[in-house]
Amino acid sequence: MKDETSWFKLFCKQNRLRLSMSEDNWPIAKSIGKWSEDQLFEGFGEGIVGVHVRRESKMQYTHLKKRLIKKFGCELHQDGETEGTFTINAWSAIPVAKHLKIIKGRAKVENPEWLHKDA
Repeated sequence: MKDETSWFKLFCKQNRLRLSMSEDNWPIAKSIGKWSEDQLFEGFGEGIVGVHVRRESKMQYTHLKKRLIKKFGCELHQDGETEGTFTINAWSAIPVAKHLKIIKGRAKVENPEWLHKDA
């Protein structure tokens, strides 16, 4: 399992994604805020990322589904009334992660002096 998921962990680290572990101990990149159940996950082979989204209403999910397919190029993998799973190429997933608030924000201070005083 460690070798299978190492590329995804490296992908998350290089792109400042919010990496955490799922309940079944697989790495996922989670969103924050109101839609904290949105996530990127691995399991479709190296270079392919899964996107799982869930919304409160059918209309909200339908609009998000259309946006993910038409604007970002995701492929529908599993569809429900208010949730769905999509797949996308890993490097094409960066705009999706930004849209779903999975990417961490920029550091507030670029080069803090207090961090380097003792070094």
